[in-house]
Amino acid sequence: MTTIIEQFRNELLQLALYQDKTVATYISCIYKYFDFVKEQFHIDPIKTEASPLHQWLTHLKQTNVSNSYLIQHRSALISFFTFLVKMNVINNNPTDGLVPIKKVISDLNQPITKETAFKLLTALDRTTWIGQRNFMIISCLWALGLRRQELTNLKIHDFDPNYDPNNKIGLLIVNGKGKKQRALFVVDKLYDQLINYLNQPQTPKRKFVPLFPNKKGSMLSGNHILKIVHQTAQQAGITQRITPHVLRHSFATEMYRQQVPVADIQVMMGHETEAETALYIHVPDELKKQALEQISLEGDYSWPYLYGGASQLSA
Repeated sequence: MTTIIEQFRNELLQLALYQDKTVATYISCIYKYFDFVKEQFHIDPIKTEASPLHQWLTHLKQTNVSNSYLIQHRSALISFFTFLVKMNVINNNPTDGLVPIKKVISDLNQPITKETAFKLLTALDRTTWIGQRNFMIISCLWALGLRRQELTNLKIHDFDPNYDPNNKIGLLIVNGKGKKQRALFVVDKLYDQLINYLNQPQTPKRKFVPLFPNKKGSMLSGNHILKIVHQTAQQAGITQRITPHVLRHSFATEMYRQQVPVADIQVMMGHETEAETALYIHVPDELKKQALEQISLEGDYSWPYLYGGASQLSA
């Protein structure tokens, strides 16, 4: 039994190209399910039917876990039993009857306004290298909709300032979930600010070092990014909850308000489906029905997004 799980692990790592953390989570989910089935039903978990799967998910829900946690467990089970069918270990997939688990839109991720974003950026002391670095970190979270891990993983070579320098257009390669890459245009004032940051003496020059390192030149942690956002909000006197994830929601919402098609927002954010992207768009339903084309944010610290400003690249 352990052997088949290890084969599943290799499948996720080598063929599906899942990230190590995701694979570890999926394997943990499978082992937890196996323990539950052995204890409650005294059967071989590999030969399970639909009923134990439903009871397992019901058991998890009764422990007051989040919907995201349930969705993760469901995805792990579907992937595992699909793998078993593929390997001819079982004939039928017992997860075929599992009902979808709806993601819940959290009130904690309410987007901030453009005015609040500018207030956040203005609060930073850009006379220091740390201040300039933090300015760029928050700018990229808000203006490009990056995930925390995506931002910390950025290397110097991931930004190409020579894509179209005459028109202030650079290209940023982002390594997203599932080892998938996407390309984002960095334009206008964001382009100028990033070039200025790169030209600072303290900014790393070697291609394969972090784009936004700590003082010692090492990669920042996700918690450090969160701390930077929290401290800047406090300095700005902003009482609204602001996190990197809130800034990502703000990016999606502002782009939609400025008439960017959901399909384009989906690609820019690195989502698998438009349904996932829709969870990040906090606007009235009637506004979501509008025809969309392009975005241009107004303000002293703004930079326009180009229509179709991202393209999906193979990993």
